[in-house]
Amino acid sequence: MAHVAAIHAGLRAAKKNGNYGKDRLKVAEEQKNFWDNIQRQAERNKMVNEILKKYDVTHDKALNKDELACLLQDLNGGEKPTEEEVLWVLKTADRQDHQENGMINRDEIPLALEVWDSYERAKPFIKKMFDKYDTNHSGKLEMGQLKAMLTDLNDGHAPEDEEVKMVMDLADGEVSKKTGGVNKTELQGAITIWYMHVDEEASKSKCCVQ
Repeated sequence: MAHVAAIHAGLRAAKKNGNYGKDRLKVAEEQKNFWDNIQRQAERNKMVNEILKKYDVTHDKALNKDELACLLQDLNGGEKPTEEEVLWVLKTADRQDHQENGMINRDEIPLALEVWDSYERAKPFIKKMFDKYDTNHSGKLEMGQLKAMLTDLNDGHAPEDEEVKMVMDLADGEVSKKTGGVNKTELQGAITIWYMHVDEEASKSKCCVQ
């Protein structure tokens, strides 16, 4: 978009020369941000269209589980994701519009990509924590093991049993049937749930202090 580049260049020159008043500079900044957003939206739409063109073999303008698995495999350098990994991305992204239908529609595709990227980057840490606390090698973290891990994440302060149960109830069964424990794929969700809970409790404490 040539006009976007021109706006950026004009704004930089105006700032450098100091020939813009505050009001004019504010309007120019808002205009730049507007066109930046338009450009990002156009780039995102192009990416989504390319993904649907390549992977939507059923031509229903969405990705089912198998189609999503093919996309994730390509993103993963050809390594096939596990069934649980595909379901983790599918269920997480499918909640975006609050109308879960077991499909990733075009508006949910960017979130699915973000979820997968976050999961891949967190994998080494997740593996480290899981291997450390799955002491009986059951393939899942049970209540005591989960509590020990949360204590570690909480700077050595043990969480209350009801807090551990809350995390377990929300994370267990996230990508498969409930098993009475958190498996490796579900562990990222469990950790996210814990930190959200900690942040929420900290916010409550601040409100009480004020």
